[in-house]
Amino acid sequence: MQSTSLSPRIPEFSDRIGINSSKLFTIISYPHFSETEYSNRLKEIYSLGINSIFSVGRTKIGSMSIAGKGCVSLVVKAEIKNTICALKIRRTDANRKTMDREVTLHRIANSVGVGPDILDYSDNFVIMQFIDGLSIINWINHQNINPKQVRNVVISTMEQCYKLDRAHLDHGELSCLNHHIIVSQASTANIIDFESSSTKRKTCNVTAAAQSLFLSGLVSKKVNELLHLPEREKMIKALRSYKQDQSRDNFDNIMSLLVR
Repeated sequence: MQSTSLSPRIPEFSDRIGINSSKLFTIISYPHFSETEYSNRLKEIYSLGINSIFSVGRTKIGSMSIAGKGCVSLVVKAEIKNTICALKIRRTDANRKTMDREVTLHRIANSVGVGPDILDYSDNFVIMQFIDGLSIINWINHQNINPKQVRNVVISTMEQCYKLDRAHLDHGELSCLNHHIIVSQASTANIIDFESSSTKRKTCNVTAAAQSLFLSGLVSKKVNELLHLPEREKMIKALRSYKQDQSRDNFDNIMSLLVR
């Protein structure tokens, strides 16, 4: 992903946990621990070259802090040969037997320059580029954020959504941006988490993201406050035209409302 380092700061040594540590039992085989499953997954981890996992993040599972938890997987910060990465771990109760489908869809996003790069994967794990940043809601509420930075993040998000629409990949969850947009330290927007994506649905990435960015919710309230967007009806009209015809011209009409 552009403007995002593959090697952000290594966490403190006290946060680093060796792969064989019993502290990782509940993470590697979450939520239902089994010795057989754990042993098989440990072999996968070794084959992928993971050196350690870090107990850092806003979500807690037992004594472990992790980067994120969803219905299909957990995400932790991990290390491969002194390089920080994001490690996605398939839950034992996930509604899929492997991570293959998600990897395939995520790679479609990567092919058009969207999403953290996939570095490697196995049945139960996906190693990705680690995006060091904040969720969009935490970022936009930061006291030092200025209108220019907000405009750049909004435009970047919308351009990435348009790329996904053109690639016929519907993300599926962009109406809730807070969980799916990370803003890096360089104020670059990064769309993450393609586990609910599909190439079979009609794409609505632009319109779904626009709903959260401009029309409703906490993010849109802050965006409107800082960017002084035009009347709501103008945006709705532009979005309706794009929904009917996902052309570049109609997309540019939406974007023109942001750069007045």
